[in-house]
Amino acid sequence: MKYISLILLFSLVSLPAFSQSISVSQNQDHASNSTNTFPTKSGTISISNGSYQFADEQLFDPASWAMSNQRGKLSFLLRRDVLVLNSFDDTGVSLIEKELEFFDPSDNTLKLYQFDDGRAVVRDNVASFTFFDPKGNQAFVISNSSQSVDGERESQLSADRAGRTIVLYNPVIAYGSDTGSRARVVIGEDHFATLFNSTEREIKSLKVSDDGAYITMIVTTGNSDEILIYDRFGNQIFSLSPDDQVRGVTLSKNATHLTTFAGNRMQVYNIQTGERIGSASSQASIVLAEFLPDDDIVIGLGGSLGNNGILASPTVTAVHISRRQIAREQIDLPLSVFDEEYLSIARNAAGTYTVYGLNREIEFRVQF
Repeated sequence: MKYISLILLFSLVSLPAFSQSISVSQNQDHASNSTNTFPTKSGTISISNGSYQFADEQLFDPASWAMSNQRGKLSFLLRRDVLVLNSFDDTGVSLIEKELEFFDPSDNTLKLYQFDDGRAVVRDNVASFTFFDPKGNQAFVISNSSQSVDGERESQLSADRAGRTIVLYNPVIAYGSDTGSRARVVIGEDHFATLFNSTEREIKSLKVSDDGAYITMIVTTGNSDEILIYDRFGNQIFSLSPDDQVRGVTLSKNATHLTTFAGNRMQVYNIQTGERIGSASSQASIVLAEFLPDDDIVIGLGGSLGNNGILASPTVTAVHISRRQIAREQIDLPLSVFDEEYLSIARNAAGTYTVYGLNREIEFRVQF
């Protein structure tokens, strides 16, 4: 096992870190998973050359597909003479098979979203979202078009695990030579609470917390980023303008702390005071970082993430904030990312953490 010392930064004061230990293990049920095979709730799905295989099902070249956050539901949009919505549980039991007669199968903006309770949402025509109930019946349709005469990028949807808090957002809206963006919470059919609306800043990322209580956004002018946090009712509760551009952020449980990461650096902030309580740098580019307040530890997953989803030279970095100690360990397993939106780090017990959203669940045991 290798232990590599890094430099830990606190309140802009550099201190040498002590080498500590991290052990890495994998869920043995996933030991045979290739970088094209991902866990479902009770099995796997393998993706190769347009083929999607799980349980006894095999589907080819869907226009879009989605797996629910808890990995128990899988849905596919299949191009036939008409567009067809097929939903299954992860054991292969068919839940929905529905022809979507009023959708254009050749639409290149089609996108499917799937919730754990069986509800699904289909985006088409750039900004139209059709909501289906668990039986596949159409519930309602929402247009999220900005109506800008200069055009807009495809609207996106973000939601919590249960699909209670749903946000539709326009990441880029053209206003002549300028670009802006907009984000709105869905209250019901044609009812919204506007979170953000700008003619100068684009939405770089937007994520709803697992419990649906908070919404975190990164907005950018292209030259500088700003991090904004809202409650589910649209009230802004925090903002931060970091010195550097940010790749991603995570929010701790109950929104007590914010972790930012960009390049090879991760930082932790106390949301109530706005104080930066810790920062660490490493040679590996950070893909995900999360602060676990119960242990006063921030965990960073690093490596080089390719367009094919493969995470090359993966590493894990652990930082104990109050003790000012740091450890780093290489991960000698073939890893790939299912979807960056699904990546998360969970605390199992003191000093023990699991990374979800990869082709195999990875457990870290950290000792300081």
